[in-house]
Amino acid sequence: MGAPSPELCNLWLARAFNTQDVEAAAAMYHPEASIVQIDEVHGDTTIARGAEGILLTMAAYIGLKPHMDVVTHHTTIAGDFAMTRSQWLIRGADENGRAIEVHHHGMEVHRRLADGTWVFFIDHPSGADPRWAVETPPHTE
Repeated sequence: MGAPSPELCNLWLARAFNTQDVEAAAAMYHPEASIVQIDEVHGDTTIARGAEGILLTMAAYIGLKPHMDVVTHHTTIAGDFAMTRSQWLIRGADENGRAIEVHHHGMEVHRRLADGTWVFFIDHPSGADPRWAVETPPHTE
């Protein structure tokens, strides 16, 4: 199940989170997709790959019984791929019932499917976060 545009992928993922629909959330991803799992939700920063990894990742987020808000700040489309830069706020509860807020400054690569719909292909929730910045290497001649 894809969305009509890359921007709507972000909104439809938020809708799946808000209705706590793990299958709908996972269906927004390409079967060969990769997603960076983050410490606040997964206990470690790792990369999940493929349909099973995506399903487990979405289940962890939806286990927070979340409400998600998202804003897409930028979209660039090049053929059957697109890149978005987004900002997410997820409010929910951890396994002990304590309130939790997770903020993402994401970068996402989307892929257009044969039917013309778009899905996530690479999802890095912190990819646009300035804390992930690296220093510019010195110029060499």
